[in-house]
Amino acid sequence: MKPMELVLRCGLIFGSIGLLLFIIYLMKKGKLEVKYSIIWLTFSIVMIIFSCFPYLVLILSDISRVINPVNFIFLTQIIFILLILLSVSAVISGFSKKIKQLAQANAILEKRVRELEQSINNK
Repeated sequence: MKPMELVLRCGLIFGSIGLLLFIIYLMKKGKLEVKYSIIWLTFSIVMIIFSCFPYLVLILSDISRVINPVNFIFLTQIIFILLILLSVSAVISGFSKKIKQLAQANAILEKRVRELEQSINNK
């Protein structure tokens, strides 16, 4: 193995492990919930595997008929990014529904308070 390849592989391994540790740190501090971190954990583990076993990338790129192994890595990262965007969109949609329900419940409560104030003022 050439020295430059070794440096790049070590950089990828340390970067992927750093990402994994950062995700675990965020989960431990409560800044990232487990249900949202699963895709990030999967991504970092896949990147560690690809970094440690580059021959696996060659095999998978041949199986998927991707011409260049680097393009397979890009494809994998794009797929993970799309999955992350999809999960974020699902979370935002859920929050949007909850906000709408809260706004409606708040409007009903405000109406009841106004009616009670009017009935007290009329007495």
